[in-house]
Amino acid sequence: MAEVLPFIGTRYNSRLIENLSHVLAPPYDVITPESQRLYYYRHPNNVVRLIVGHDRVADDEYNNKYIRAANYLQTWKRDGILVEDNKKCLYVCEQEFSQPGLGTLRRRGLFALVKLENYKSGKIRGHEHTFARPKADRLQLLRATRCNLSPVFALCSDPEKKIDAVLDECMKAKVWETFVDEERVTYRLWVVHLKKFVNQIHQLMADKDLFIADGHHRYEAALAYRDEMREATGKRDGRQPYDHLMMFLSNFYDEGMVVLPTHRVLARELGAGVDLDEVMEDLSQYFNLKNISIDLANLDKAELIIRKELTKAGKERIAFGMILPKGRVVICALKKTAKLCKMIEEEMSQDMKSLDVTILHNYVIAQVWIGNPEIELDDEDVFYMRDIKDVLKLLEERKGCVGFVLNPIAIDQLRKIASKGEIMPHKSTFFYPKILTGLVMRDLTSKK
Repeated sequence: MAEVLPFIGTRYNSRLIENLSHVLAPPYDVITPESQRLYYYRHPNNVVRLIVGHDRVADDEYNNKYIRAANYLQTWKRDGILVEDNKKCLYVCEQEFSQPGLGTLRRRGLFALVKLENYKSGKIRGHEHTFARPKADRLQLLRATRCNLSPVFALCSDPEKKIDAVLDECMKAKVWETFVDEERVTYRLWVVHLKKFVNQIHQLMADKDLFIADGHHRYEAALAYRDEMREATGKRDGRQPYDHLMMFLSNFYDEGMVVLPTHRVLARELGAGVDLDEVMEDLSQYFNLKNISIDLANLDKAELIIRKELTKAGKERIAFGMILPKGRVVICALKKTAKLCKMIEEEMSQDMKSLDVTILHNYVIAQVWIGNPEIELDDEDVFYMRDIKDVLKLLEERKGCVGFVLNPIAIDQLRKIASKGEIMPHKSTFFYPKILTGLVMRDLTSKK
């Protein structure tokens, strides 16, 4: 059901850029102010200048980071830093990486053009709640640059691996680009324009629904831009550049599909008036609570202890770790007698209610910690962290009132949720590794 097409890619000119890792960056939503500065000064043509520009005091509607991004884009194209391929292509990419306990893994996929679909059609499904501010930010950037700078990462269900077999054939050709990024992930890119392979991919994807793994805000911004352009131009034939979006497509059943947890720290303000004794009493109704000791002077060891205890508890039942200031850690494991229907009254499937992150948000945070089951947290209320050490640091710096660390969602759970089209809490998943921005881009104004 997904319409997947080749496109004219815009890429860094490897004749001028000797090491691609110097000019690429992760997606905008994982770039911190510190890493933003790092990428800015790593190379004058780093893609961060396009996707997360610096704000300036004198900025106005005529001179701001979005306008500067558009100017950088045009200047780099004029100077030959960025070049367009001569033909419409599909871009096959392999990421080779190591993961503790799993050894060396490889994940494959391809950059392609996909026709935009409203979620109601069921052809493309999202799985996470989004926020207005980042959507508005991505929409402004798209309006200014008229370019898909970063791909939306989406998955299809191909248990027979027919698409993978086609990718394997493509990957027998000579690699066009290869490099190692800052996280020691090896990237290999093949540029494919042979009609045989393009047609095979188009046909094999024709009956597939897509599940957005990463890039919900970018996808919804593209939908909004499409609707704006349809209104402005009157062209609603589905064949215009704004009717399609560059995406990175991979198989749910790829052996290298790794999902990591995203931990949470609640903003300091959400701790006001919270009685910890009452919190513990309420939690003990449904959870077995285990206090563990950590030494904040040794964060590496503290992280190992927390992860070990959390993994152990999670093997038998749903579990999360609650981290309080001054190094107090409580491992909370759901009791076998706990009734999810009593804890979470909202209408959702049992699979959805059984997710650690659902129980955390809908019961622990909303009902126990805040005391309001109707509460809707925005992006300023929660810090999302990949590393447990960062959770500990944030609490030590008194920027948060409590941290919650999670086990990863099992890929089988995720497939079930995806098939139902249900919406999980924001940042419920962290697909690793991320797809770097700048490897392939797509200019909506291209005349080729």
